[in-house]
Amino acid sequence: MSADLLTKLSEDLRVLRGEFAELKAKSDIAELIVTYARACDAGNDPVLLRPLFTNDATWTCKGFGTFTGGDECALGLKAVAGEKIWWSLHNMISPQVTFDAPGADEATVFWYLWEAATLPNEHSGEPEAYWIGGTYDVRVRREAGRWLFTKVELKLNMATPASENWVRKRFPDGTRKQPYFLDLKAGETYYWCKCGKSASQPFCDGSHAGTKVEPTAFAVEETGLQAVCGCRYSKTKPLCDGSHLNLKFDYALLGKDGSACP
Repeated sequence: MSADLLTKLSEDLRVLRGEFAELKAKSDIAELIVTYARACDAGNDPVLLRPLFTNDATWTCKGFGTFTGGDECALGLKAVAGEKIWWSLHNMISPQVTFDAPGADEATVFWYLWEAATLPNEHSGEPEAYWIGGTYDVRVRREAGRWLFTKVELKLNMATPASENWVRKRFPDGTRKQPYFLDLKAGETYYWCKCGKSASQPFCDGSHAGTKVEPTAFAVEETGLQAVCGCRYSKTKPLCDGSHLNLKFDYALLGKDGSACP
């Protein structure tokens, strides 16, 4: 066998090994996504969710807030389930994986979400059937041979009562107990009602006249969906940070007392 042929075979083998490793990594990441979906459908079980996140992971979604740290991601999602997602069936569709480099231990992942869920009605609190659609923008990292989530961002596109449709009602009504989901434009100035008297919530209509309370002027950096605070407890007013949920993290579910946790 000639030296040139050996060189070609060696190169072909190297390429095949690289392609196999990439396919194996994509398969493992797909398994991670499915395991996440099954844990979410089990009431956001924190015992199932916690092994899927790195210790420094974050999970975020407008209207639900940001959880920082692996424990907090798992327990925050569990707390959300108790408050807002009473039943769910997640469909994670068309995951797309982009590795930082060939053979890299980090990657960016994107997929679509289509979910059937039971949420409390924003006015009555009674269970109501919903269709939820959105996308996930995610970062993953391989640690000790396992792919884990390091950053998860859920971008909601709709949360529509099944009794209606997304043309008539794309999101639940904003109230004092939950945010207003609004499409806002970058470069425009908005005035957020601070007095709570406006009839055009969450924006000012001049009802504060005669009081010492003035509306808050704000703008957004990017055009698109924003969750505007309705409860007035957000630390990032006028945008929602999830404070309306008043979530309680039960560290005992992970076998911890929480005394050293934020």
